[in-house]
Amino acid sequence: MKKLGLLTLFLCCVLSMTAKASETLNWCGTYFEDNGRGFIRLAREDLNSGSSSCTMSEYNEKVANTGYTAIALDFTKSRSALSNWRKFDKHLIEVRGKYRDGSITSTRLVRDMGV
Repeated sequence: MKKLGLLTLFLCCVLSMTAKASETLNWCGTYFEDNGRGFIRLAREDLNSGSSSCTMSEYNEKVANTGYTAIALDFTKSRSALSNWRKFDKHLIEVRGKYRDGSITSTRLVRDMGV
């Protein structure tokens, strides 16, 4: 009975972490492209929890405190999709999506803050 209880507890923990990992969040960072793929530079602080707000001063402060990390944006199902995002190069943008397997999937633009 004790083993069954521990197994149940373990499965509940794993399922709750999986649900958290697939949560749709907002992400704030600078957009750039590399080798035909779109990326966003996020403050490391925002990697696990998303961005609570998106302003240039707040982004710069977070990057100065914790550094940044580059995360791929998974919207590039075709070359035309990448062309649509090219206009945001080096812009601070806020996107919405799910962080999975090292990339942000189901990416949607929330707003563009400019250069």
